[in-house]
Amino acid sequence: MPKKNKAEGLKKNNAPLNGALKFFIGGCLAEIYLMTVRKYYINGDVNQMLGWDAAMPTLMGIGAAVLALGVILAIVWRKASGWKRTLAWIVVFTGLFFSAGNWLVKAVYPSGAVILSVIAAAAMLMGVLWCLYARDCFYAMAVLGTGLFATWVCRHGVNNIFWRSYVIAGACAYLVLLAAVALAARKVERADGMLGTIRVLPEKTDCTILFVTCGLSAAATVLSLFSATVAYYALWVLGIAIFILAVFYTVKEL
Repeated sequence: MPKKNKAEGLKKNNAPLNGALKFFIGGCLAEIYLMTVRKYYINGDVNQMLGWDAAMPTLMGIGAAVLALGVILAIVWRKASGWKRTLAWIVVFTGLFFSAGNWLVKAVYPSGAVILSVIAAAAMLMGVLWCLYARDCFYAMAVLGTGLFATWVCRHGVNNIFWRSYVIAGACAYLVLLAAVALAARKVERADGMLGTIRVLPEKTDCTILFVTCGLSAAATVLSLFSATVAYYALWVLGIAIFILAVFYTVKEL
């Protein structure tokens, strides 16, 4: 019996690391696929580009079918634990990547592959942070990461005649989302980490860092709509803020 308890305790202690490893492997596989897409679909010769373009609808259809299967498995195994639950979510994310991802690559050609590479890398990083770090770190990093992405999109898309209106609308929606996150954080802080009946932060968590990250991301997004030069430096500021925050929480976790 003690050996069994020891094994269960070891498995529980290794769970965060195992989860982070799964996100890392998934992100690497996604980037390898996108490297292939960029090599043959974006930068390939005419025959390779036409072949990939013809195959894209089929890949999107397969991805949609896999996504539907994953949703069904997630519903059927919603009370299960262990490998069944893990498999269901792997199928869901695989289907989502191949359906929505290939649609993005084809719809926003040739920049779609680069955008998706950034999204995949960011999702991998967020998954690792979710598994290894405290929840307040994950939320702050998510805000800075989305702010970095929004600033990059605004810098490159606001002067594009075709994409300008979409970029401005997206930036406004993102600013509204940041305001909602800040208000929710204030409510959670006053409720000692609770949002209704759901605990989203540990008890007595100070949300000051989350408020600051919301402000930084909002300022960078707004400035990027008016000046590409300022947006360039705003990207550096957000990147440095992410690095400082990562070092801070890493030291805090030690």
